[in-house]
Amino acid sequence: MSFTRGEALAAARKLLRTFASAPEPRRQARAIHSELAHAAGWSAAEKAQIDALGAWLQTHPSVSELRSRCEGVLAKVGRTA
Repeated sequence: MSFTRGEALAAARKLLRTFASAPEPRRQARAIHSELAHAAGWSAAEKAQIDALGAWLQTHPSVSELRSRCEGVLAKVGRTA
């Protein structure tokens, strides 16, 4: 199912707000990426940011880095929304 950019950003921001209480932070970060990745309407630069987040998540980064990286990507792709 494809969503609009706005819907994906809203859903990803909601997941980010509940990140601190998530029982599995890696799963929460992957869910944020999934929301963004399945949306339509991204520019090439925004899509590259989202793809880079997905590739980074596959490297199994430290749990302490997850939230800040997701926040950064959301800030970058959400600027023009």
